[in-house]
Amino acid sequence: MPTDPRTAIGTCGAPVGPPFAGSFAPWMTGGAGAGALATRYDWPPATLISAAAPVAGLPRYTATGTINTLPVPTYTDSAGKSIVSGSGWVNPSDNTPAPTTIPGCVYPSAWDALGAAVPAGCGAGGAAVRRHAAPTAMPEL
Repeated sequence: MPTDPRTAIGTCGAPVGPPFAGSFAPWMTGGAGAGALATRYDWPPATLISAAAPVAGLPRYTATGTINTLPVPTYTDSAGKSIVSGSGWVNPSDNTPAPTTIPGCVYPSAWDALGAAVPAGCGAGGAAVRRHAAPTAMPEL
């Protein structure tokens, strides 16, 4: 095995992909675009591969719920003083309400909905449409 990994392509078998070109895009190393959230993915998606119902027919949620924050651990230093370990919410300017169910709508179990009928109303299609196993992710193009 070569000591320089850049010269090791093909040493242990067929190359998996193109060799590293020697540079990263600026957003990958803290430059322009770093930290920006990708907005090219619409939510909810317009289609789901292998979905048994059109996306427009699936139950909807509303972004009016309480933001859930993780509890923070309690630490003490060697002198017995408390150490501040944050609030459980890393970005205080992220105050978008959490998704929650719409009052009056019926939803299948979030933990075991395989084979459950998709309820009518609240964005759902006909009750005859049934859920199936979750679609598999497709590689990005």
